[in-house]
Amino acid sequence: MVATNYAVMAADLALEGMSGRMVALRAGVYTNVSVAATGEGVRRVDVDELYDIDEYRPKLRHVGGKPMFLY
Repeated sequence: MVATNYAVMAADLALEGMSGRMVALRAGVYTNVSVAATGEGVRRVDVDELYDIDEYRPKLRHVGGKPMFLY
């Protein structure tokens, strides 16, 4: 559902001629932001915590209490 919402919103941005914008979730709300927002701070991913490097896939257990997008 999230991917579909992103796709629809991105298509709407294109149809409205809004270049330089991208779809985002901010505080749990769908919005669009400037592409320049990609440079806002550094985000780190705890690979050992979130990914099974041997199986090359995310760890889907123990997600209770974590946000929908982990980082």
